[in-house]
Amino acid sequence: MIRAAWRFLTSLTTCAWVGLAFCLAGAAGSALLGRYPEIFSDMDAQVFSGWFARKGFAAPGPTSWLYGLLLATALLAVNAACCTFERLVQIFRGKVTLRRLLPHVMHLAFLGVVLSHLASSIYGDRNPGIAVPEGGFEPVGRTGWVLKLDRLDLVMGAEGTPKDVSAAVTLYRDVTPVAKGVVRTNEPLFHEGYGVYLKNFGPTPWGAPYAVFDANRDPGAVAVLVSSVLFTVANLLYLVPARRENA
Repeated sequence: MIRAAWRFLTSLTTCAWVGLAFCLAGAAGSALLGRYPEIFSDMDAQVFSGWFARKGFAAPGPTSWLYGLLLATALLAVNAACCTFERLVQIFRGKVTLRRLLPHVMHLAFLGVVLSHLASSIYGDRNPGIAVPEGGFEPVGRTGWVLKLDRLDLVMGAEGTPKDVSAAVTLYRDVTPVAKGVVRTNEPLFHEGYGVYLKNFGPTPWGAPYAVFDANRDPGAVAVLVSSVLFTVANLLYLVPARRENA
């Protein structure tokens, strides 16, 4: 029984079939996401584990593709871990070369991405839609911080549309400023693992400018980046000798 389970978990055939199941579940999800906006519209606005606990069990039909996707991801991760362990034992008992190690570096990088996303989906935090008028203050979720919009600057283009938008902000804990900076699109302010992102702007009903921010914490974000770079580098290094041999 144990041998059969190990052969199943280290099999390339298992990887291929589970990969196919992953793709089919993802394709089903692409269709169902737009069909059930009342279920999925706020999926990215909160930590995945919290969202899934509330809606994944409440609507098992429309979210069934997620069960398949999560199960396939878990099986792919276990398959990669078992296969890598088995092959590394064989490699280190024989001749160790970089080329023999590179596929398993990619496997380990894949595991790093999966585990990092798991950490973010459990221990992350989402605080969307923090609307702050210029000169005003708004609390940032349960962080204990208050966000002040010091100044909103708009640079208008020739067509009359905004060419550049920047928001000077300050984070306070009680009455003490703890972080300050200028936030632009894709240029957030980082503090204690949180990123403060500029999402929208406009005038208030009384004419004062305001901006809308998201404050998110993704504890696995750096590890995802490092693992992705490691996977890419290992992949490129693995391909280079093959291209030379075929030249």
